[in-house]
Amino acid sequence: MNIEKNYSNLSFIQLLGRLSNGIKNLRLRSKFILIFLISIVPFFGLIYYSYTTTRDQITEQTYASLSGTLNQINNNIENRLDYYHQLSNILYMDSQLRNFLSNNYEKAFYYLDAFEYINRTFSSMLARNTNVKGITVYTNNKTLYSDGEYIRYMEELPEEVKNLALQETGDTIYTRTEANTITLARSLSYFSLMHPYGVLVIQIHDVELFSLIEKENMNKSVYIIDEKGDVVTSVDQDMKYSRLYDTFPIEEELQSNFGKFDKMVNGEERFFTYKQLSNGWKTVITVPYHELLENTNRATTRIIWISAIAFIASMLLIYLTTKVITKRIERLLSQIRKVERGDFQVSVKPMGHDEIGQLSFAFNKMASKIENLIEDVYVKEISMKEAELNTLQAQINPHFLYNTLASISSLALKEGGTQVYKMVSYLAKYYRVSLNKGKRIILIHQEIELVKNYISIQEIRFRGMLHMHYDLDEQLFKYKTIKLILQPFIENCIHHAICDESGINIIVKVYSDGNDIVFQIIDDGAGMSSRHVEEAFQKANNLSGYGIKNVNDRLQLTYGERYGVSIFSRIGIGTTVTLRIPKSHC
Repeated sequence: MNIEKNYSNLSFIQLLGRLSNGIKNLRLRSKFILIFLISIVPFFGLIYYSYTTTRDQITEQTYASLSGTLNQINNNIENRLDYYHQLSNILYMDSQLRNFLSNNYEKAFYYLDAFEYINRTFSSMLARNTNVKGITVYTNNKTLYSDGEYIRYMEELPEEVKNLALQETGDTIYTRTEANTITLARSLSYFSLMHPYGVLVIQIHDVELFSLIEKENMNKSVYIIDEKGDVVTSVDQDMKYSRLYDTFPIEEELQSNFGKFDKMVNGEERFFTYKQLSNGWKTVITVPYHELLENTNRATTRIIWISAIAFIASMLLIYLTTKVITKRIERLLSQIRKVERGDFQVSVKPMGHDEIGQLSFAFNKMASKIENLIEDVYVKEISMKEAELNTLQAQINPHFLYNTLASISSLALKEGGTQVYKMVSYLAKYYRVSLNKGKRIILIHQEIELVKNYISIQEIRFRGMLHMHYDLDEQLFKYKTIKLILQPFIENCIHHAICDESGINIIVKVYSDGNDIVFQIIDDGAGMSSRHVEEAFQKANNLSGYGIKNVNDRLQLTYGERYGVSIFSRIGIGTTVTLRIPKSHC
C-alpha cells in the first residue's frame, strides 16, 4: 500500500517536473499567451459568479414580489367569495322561503304565493348582482311545482354537486360545472342539519374572478384551480376548462398550502409559486425563467461579447508585441552565437532605449571589450598567469571581508564594544598579513598566523563551537608559500561541515615529506559525498565553497601540476584536505 502511495506521489512529482520543464522550454511568445490565458480564467469565473448571484437574487425578489401578488389576489378572491357566501346567507336564513319550500301543496292552492315570493326575491337578487347568472333551489318536495328556473327537483342537480353540498351540511361549496360558470352550492338545513329541505345553487359568471387576475398577466401566467387541478379561470384563455396538471406535471409539488419550486416543462425551465384559498382552491403563478432573467441574460450576453472582443484584441496585441520583442531578441541571439563561435566582429543595430535596446548596446560594448582583452592577452602572454592569480585572489578577499563585516555589524547590535573591538583587531591583523603590501608570497609562519587570526574572529562569532588543534613543525616556518591557501578550507569547515550544536573539531597540521611540505586540515564534520568532492574541483562556486578550485589552480600555476590539493571525505565522519608544495626559500 505504501509502495503504491509513494509511486503515485512520485508520478505526480514527475508530472509537475515535466510540466515545469515544458513551460520553461516554451517560446517567449507562447509563455506570454499562456500567462494571459491563465489570468483570464478568474475573469470569466467572476462573470459566471455574478450571473448566478444575480439570478439567485432576482429569483428571491421575484418570489417576494409574487408572494405579495398572490396574497393580494387571494384576499380579493376571498372577499369576493365571502360576498357570495353572505348573499347565500340571506336565502339560507330566510324563514319565509323555508316555509314555502317545506309546505305540502297537494290540497292547497296557495303555492302561487310561494312562486310570487320566490320570483320576487330571486329576481331582485339577480338584478342587483349582474355577474350572477342564475339562482336555483333544488328540492325533494314534489308537491311544489317546478318552474325549471328558480325551483327544480333534486334529481336534476348533478350528483357531484349534491353530494358535496350535503356533506358540508350547511357550509358553502364552490365548483365549476359549466363553461364560464362558477357554481356556489349550499344545503338548506337551517334548523335541522340532518334533514335539509333543499339545495341552493347560485351560478356565478367566471368573469367575477377573472377580473381579479386579468391585470396580473405581465410576463407571467395566473391560474385559479380547484382541488382536482381543473382550471377555474386563468389569464391564459387556452387553459380555461382544462386540467393544469395535464399541461404542467406539478401535482406532487402542490401538496402543501403554499410554496415555490422550479420545474422543467417541455424543455423550458419555469418558476412556480402558489397559495391555497380557504375553500380548497389554489392560486398558481408561473413565470418562464427566460422571461424572468431576460434583462440579466441580455446584460450578461453584452458582457460576454465585450469580453470576447477584449479577449481577441488582447490576444492580438500580445501576439504583435511578443513578435516585435522576440524578433529583436532573435537578432541579438544571432550576434551572440557569432561571438560564441569566436567571431567578435559584430555590430547590432540600435534597438531603442528599452531593456532589449540597452542589452544590445551593452552587448556591443562587451564584444568590443572582449576582443580588446583577447588581443591584450595574446600580446602580454607572460602577464597572463599573474593576472589570473590576482583575479583568483580577488575572488576570495572581498567574499570573506563581506561575511566578516556582516558578523561585526550583527554582533555590534547585540553585545556592544568589547567583542567588536576584538573582532576588528583580529580582522586588522588578518588583512595586514593577507594583503602583504600586494605580494602574494609569504612565510609559512605568516600563513599560520593568518589562519589563527581568522579562527579568532570565527570563535567570537560561533561561541565555543570551534575546537582547534594544531600539529605544526616549526622548523618549516622559514619556508615560503603563496598566501591564503589554508584559510578557504578552514572557512569551508566552519560554514559547511558543522552538523549540530556540539560544534566541530579542526586539526591543522604542517609536516615535511622529503623535499615537499604538506599541509592538512582535518575535521569531524558532516563530510561530503564523492560526487560533491569531484564537483568541487570542476567549478569555483559549489557546495564546498569557492576556495577549493581556486587554491588548487593557484598552487598548480605557481609550483606545477605535480602539486596542489587532494580531498578525502566520508559523510558523517569528516573530511581531510591535503595541500602539497615544494620547499622553497624564494
